[in-house]
Amino acid sequence: MKAHVMGWLVMLAAGPAMAFQAATPQEAASQVHSSADAQLQAAVRKALANDASLSDAGHKVEVIVSDGAVVLRGPVKNDTESLRVETLARQVSGVKEVTNELDVKPRVR
Repeated sequence: MKAHVMGWLVMLAAGPAMAFQAATPQEAASQVHSSADAQLQAAVRKALANDASLSDAGHKVEVIVSDGAVVLRGPVKNDTESLRVETLARQVSGVKEVTNELDVKPRVR
């Protein structure tokens, strides 16, 4: 019984460490560092979601926020959409700076 309980305690203690190690760099980068950043991230996502001119890809852009700085990542359909996503993010109150790392998908014919 004691060994069984000890085994569970070891698993419980190791679980968070193993989960942290299993996180990919992208998952780690998408974590929010403060409640203010979480609110800012939600506001940017809402601004993107509410813009009907964006494609499905534009609505699914990854938004990373750290100390008010926003990084935008993911595919978009063209340069116009990339600029639109960046502009929408810049217009959100509280955004200090925006880094546009969006990838324009090549047009498939």
